[in-house]
Amino acid sequence: MSVRILAGTGDPDAARALTGLLGQLPGAEPAPALRDSTALLDALARAAEYGPEDLPEVVVVHDVIGPMPALDLVRDIALRFPATGVVLLTADAGPAMLASAMNAGARGVIGLPLSYDELGARVEAAASWAVGVRRHLSPGRASLPAVAGGTLVAVAGAKGGVGTTVTAVHLALAAHASGRSTALVDLDLQSGDVASYLDVQFRRSVADLADIADVSSRVLHDAMYVHESGPALLLAPGDGERGEEVTDRSARLLLTALRQRYEVVIVDCGTQVTSANAVAVETADVAVLVTTPDVIAVRAAKRVVRLWDRLQIRKPQDTTTVVNRHSRGSEIQPTLIGRITGTRVAASVVPAAFRELQPVIDSGRLHDLDGRSTVRAGIWALAGELGLVTGAALPAGRGRRPRRGGDRGQIALETLGMTPIILITLILVWQAVLAGYTFTLAGDAADKAARAAAVGADARAAAVSDMPGAWADSLSGPTVTRDNGTVDVQLSIRVPVLFPGAVDFWVPVHGHARTVDEEGRP
Repeated sequence: MSVRILAGTGDPDAARALTGLLGQLPGAEPAPALRDSTALLDALARAAEYGPEDLPEVVVVHDVIGPMPALDLVRDIALRFPATGVVLLTADAGPAMLASAMNAGARGVIGLPLSYDELGARVEAAASWAVGVRRHLSPGRASLPAVAGGTLVAVAGAKGGVGTTVTAVHLALAAHASGRSTALVDLDLQSGDVASYLDVQFRRSVADLADIADVSSRVLHDAMYVHESGPALLLAPGDGERGEEVTDRSARLLLTALRQRYEVVIVDCGTQVTSANAVAVETADVAVLVTTPDVIAVRAAKRVVRLWDRLQIRKPQDTTTVVNRHSRGSEIQPTLIGRITGTRVAASVVPAAFRELQPVIDSGRLHDLDGRSTVRAGIWALAGELGLVTGAALPAGRGRRPRRGGDRGQIALETLGMTPIILITLILVWQAVLAGYTFTLAGDAADKAARAAAVGADARAAAVSDMPGAWADSLSGPTVTRDNGTVDVQLSIRVPVLFPGAVDFWVPVHGHARTVDEEGRP
């Protein structure tokens, strides 16, 4: 998350030191320091003309600024620009000054001489507060996540071996490939394998942050490892017993700090429910439950969903189930899994293609999975469905799923190409209907003509009595033959070509009927 910072100080030396340190903070965008309170207020007023979103998130006020007293300036900024966090820089950082600054509306106090860690922590806290205020003031705030910052996705498994870590890793790779800053956190604290899948050996882990009350950007930077594939990794402890050090409180602080720094945070929660990964599932914007289409895994998924519900961690309807190792021949299909678990089932499924995975898993190079892999295509399509892929679309090849717009275009082209075949099929069906109708008319007309001739009436008039004009005009006959007390009638009708009354086929349809000769009886 980028943080815009505006500083005001009348001391040139303090301005140089402050600007230099601010420029070293991760994600900071400091503007040149302003020399007095008038210039500072004017700059804020000009930014506010375009809307609150154009204001800097943080303003740092040095207590030697003039001509307005520093505390009065802090109070004025807090009243006029309430969505901006103000931090006071002072040589007297005692309790009295801290209380006065808080009463004036400051979000923190930084003591002199400047310390990188203290400066980073205060600026980060003020920026987080400012972002939270702006989200609450936004008209669309109901659709925003409860915690300010990036998108948090918790990935859990119904049971061991269903592909939880593979899914989490490739969701992170997809998010990073789309240009979003991404962190991958392994909260499977006792048996996490993200390091093994990505061939990483790193001495720091999530357990090293368990006792830190203020997780600053500098602390995160020291504890995380930026992988060659792009995402930043926060790994599970190598010694499983150290997982007990990570409590629900430390997990909440850690995830909040990560969301403030990264646009996407993917958390591998493993298959066991602990206090730490329960926090991840509870606070996540998206909770993904990975299962396979077999009876044991689906039962396990149902148990996990019910457990989350009983512990008030997450409701079933707020959980997205992903089906891994899917095949069309499986008796258990995604729709059935959705009904059993009561969750929403992702439209994107991951096909059963372990042969594609085994070489990269055995070598610890999961990030080198072939771009043509169907497994990769399925997980990256899932990333798009979850909203983790933004900006320009990922290249659409065999290994990646095209964007929905591309799908619509492909469907349109295929439909256009099929149009002639569809039209020809409809024409043939219509012509077959006309031929069948003509056969019906010929038989009915022959029966009527035979009955009329048997009693000495006009056979032709009887034949055309109920016949549509287009068919009556092509009627040949009827020919009446009497023999041995019977009347034999034959006639023929032509089949219209598409439009009755226009053109007829040259091959006629014949009708024949025979009945008792009533007229010739003694």
